[in-house]
Amino acid sequence: MNDKGIQVAIGSKRRETSAGGETETTSQIKTEDRGTQCGTALSCSYGRNREHQKWCYDDLVARMQDKELFVYWLMEEGLLAKERLCPICAGEMSLSRCEDRSDGFKWECRKQVNFKKHRAELSIRKDSWFEKSRMTLEEILKLTYWWCQNLDQRQIKHELGLGESTGEDWDSFCREVCEITLLENSEKLGGKGKVVQIDESKFGKRKYHRGHHVEGQWVFGGIEES
Repeated sequence: MNDKGIQVAIGSKRRETSAGGETETTSQIKTEDRGTQCGTALSCSYGRNREHQKWCYDDLVARMQDKELFVYWLMEEGLLAKERLCPICAGEMSLSRCEDRSDGFKWECRKQVNFKKHRAELSIRKDSWFEKSRMTLEEILKLTYWWCQNLDQRQIKHELGLGESTGEDWDSFCREVCEITLLENSEKLGGKGKVVQIDESKFGKRKYHRGHHVEGQWVFGGIEES
């Protein structure tokens, strides 16, 4: 979307009168139309350029203003499936509006196979981060964003009105995803000509809360010198 700004240039013109040799100065005002871009690259207050800023909470909230656009955006980002196959006929399902669901959409198939018409429905949340939760898509995404920003868990539960167990479950879900991602993308340390610093810690507690002997698990960590 484009808008127009007005640049005003003031030029002075001197004119001498023949009567008293007086000099009169008149001003000429010239206007010039200049285009200013209105979009994501628009400079915000105090001259900050949003084009090079990191994703922030306001950007997330802006995505949630329109339900339909929000769902399509989640699909583009890979957080929801873009397409589904019918569990009955294996054909492509259609994305349909659904007013009786909080998500506003559902996958649906009403094809006819072997002269028999069937109807199959699937939630747009199936096999996604949002599946099996009564929270709205917006609430789950807010929770995930705040968790990634290391916001205090008590504050997250307060903002979303979550119960103690629900908040703890989601905290565990987020940690589990991080753990799996690290394990699947971990690299081997060390090798010929490499130096690795090793440190160890033992996590546990004293038996019967007495003495210095600690029962627990030894954990070793290594850092490869670059």
